Amino acid sequence: MPSRRSPRSARSGVLAVLAALAVAASTGCADDPGPEVGALRVDQLREGGLVWPVLESSSSPAFPYPAEALEEGAGGEILLRIRISAAGRVDSVAVVTSSGHAILDSAAVEGARLLRYRPARHGGSPTAIWARLPISYPVPVSGG
Repeated sequence: MPSRRSPRSARSGVLAVLAALAVAASTGCADDPGPEVGALRVDQLREGGLVWPVLESSSSPAFPYPAEALEEGAGGEILLRIRISAAGRVDSVAVVTSSGHAILDSAAVEGARLLRYRPARHGGSPTAIWARLPISYPVPVSGG
C-alpha cells in the first residue's frame, strides 16, 4: 500500500528545499566565486577575564576577488596575523602563509585592514590583541 504524505509534511519538504536553495544562492556559484573568511583565532593566552574581539559588521566581511586573479584562475589559502587595537581597528597585518599568488595575498591584507571589531577586553578594559585570520579564495571553475 503506497504511503500518503500529509499536506503538512509536503509543505515541510517544500520549505526545506527552499531553505537549501536560499543557502546555495547566498554562497554564490561557479561563475561568481567569493572568498571565505575563517574563524578568528586569538594568538595569545591571558589569565582570566579575556573577552574575545567581535566583528562589528552584521554580515561576513567582503574581501573582493581581484579580477586579474579570476582571469588567471588563481585561488588559494592565506593565513593572516592581525593586531586588533584597543579601539577595534586592525592596525597591523602580516601574511603568515601565502596563497602563492601575490595579488590574492594583497587583496586579503587590504580587506583585513578594513575590518572593524568590538575590541577584546581584559579585566573589563579594552585591550589590543594579536589573532590569526584564515582567508580562502576558491579556485574559479571555468565553463560555469
